[in-house]
Amino acid sequence: MQKSISIILVFIFLCTRLSALEGLHHAALFYEKNEKQLIPYIEIISEINPKTVGFVKTKLGHWQQQVIIQIDAKTDTGWTRLKTYILKGMESDSMQVAPLFDLNRVYIPIKSSACRIVVTDKSNLQNVQSWEDSLQIDLNNPTQVHLSSIQLIDQQDAFDSVLQAPIFLKNGRYQIPNASLFLENLKTVHCYAESYQQLANDTIMYQFYISKKAFGEAINHLIYFDTLYGEGVYVHQKTFPIMHLKSGNYYLNFIANTKENLVLAKQNCFFQILNATPEVTPTQTKDTSNEEKLPATFLNLATTFIAKYNTAQLKAIMKMIAPIASPLEKAQIKQFLSEPNDTYIRYFLYNYWEQRNKNNPAQAWNEYAEKIKIVNKLFTRAGKIGYETDMGITYLKYGAPNEQISVQNETGALPYTIWQYNTIGKRNIQGLFLFYIPPFALNEYLLLHSNVIGDVFDPNWRASLYTSGQSPIGDNSKALQYFNRK
Repeated sequence: MQKSISIILVFIFLCTRLSALEGLHHAALFYEKNEKQLIPYIEIISEINPKTVGFVKTKLGHWQQQVIIQIDAKTDTGWTRLKTYILKGMESDSMQVAPLFDLNRVYIPIKSSACRIVVTDKSNLQNVQSWEDSLQIDLNNPTQVHLSSIQLIDQQDAFDSVLQAPIFLKNGRYQIPNASLFLENLKTVHCYAESYQQLANDTIMYQFYISKKAFGEAINHLIYFDTLYGEGVYVHQKTFPIMHLKSGNYYLNFIANTKENLVLAKQNCFFQILNATPEVTPTQTKDTSNEEKLPATFLNLATTFIAKYNTAQLKAIMKMIAPIASPLEKAQIKQFLSEPNDTYIRYFLYNYWEQRNKNNPAQAWNEYAEKIKIVNKLFTRAGKIGYETDMGITYLKYGAPNEQISVQNETGALPYTIWQYNTIGKRNIQGLFLFYIPPFALNEYLLLHSNVIGDVFDPNWRASLYTSGQSPIGDNSKALQYFNRK
């Protein structure tokens, strides 16, 4: 009895030390050809960190790690449950952890726009990880060819039907996809994709290559060309030598063209390389060292401050940082919000804050998060959170104003407020911002006019501020006093 109590106490102690459930996931879209139709399915690759999962007691009295995996698809009617099952680790007498790896295939509705994986620790149902990724299925539009997603292959070998599960059989070989988009000190990268040609008499030309930007130019001659004729399902399995590539962000691109070089379909896959000692290539003719790019970060994202946020929170954070982002970063934020990808967003956000504070990116985010809290407290109005209001955005960009002048009852004028900054950023100029409440704004101040380059500038601001459409006579108008009657 004493021994049983000790085991239970050890188990409780271990559970209390567990960190939040961590896992790497990747979803790849493929099609199954059924006569003339293509039926979409996804391959979900999951690699769960066993150190973040507790143990349950089996019927045989052993300890075992078990996680509940739920796979959902999102359509125009909401989320639909596709599959729920339990992934089990090895049984042991000593709570020994072992890798938890899973590959599953599941058919999805044609109108699916996203997939979601919810992983729950069976020993602690409050320990949950949710991961989401977008899908692009366009079977309604007639086209000559469709493309699958691109998979990075971690391991490949001859297939043994006795020892190996059929789910890992691809193109006659045993292949294990990679759940991570991070490649460390590898000589080669293996990738797999499929194309589905629809017409019997068409010739399709394919390009499969590596670039620094999505669908950009091939680098280091890392490009393959395939020309395929007629209807059918075709496999594109390539191996790229990457020992010459420097550490950084890269894309695998897969493009289908007509003989006239008209693009029919395209896919890409983002990945990162950490190459401590890249080999020198004497044939490299193009210097890409000055290309504009985000700083590359090489780490397990599940160990960073970004890991605790779900997909909805990640999207919100992207909106929060937009006011202080560079033009390039704003363009990337816009793209991520229109085509959300959980993993890409996490890499972007980590790199974003590491660029601001290389030694402690978490501190940079926490300091900015405190500003967000202030902005939300000061400026949140019905239906709009503070960091999305004009005043909130201005506060995030420039901080608190040195002077605020609130005018509520000026004759002939709508309610307005003037913010004055003694200096704006590194520019030694005075900054003025004129906010007002138009009749349709429901008590929310909108930015009407500013003298700061890059912000709202309206030379006809008087016509909007004064209900008569004309400026008041005399010196009683604070707006005219601060904006010098201009």
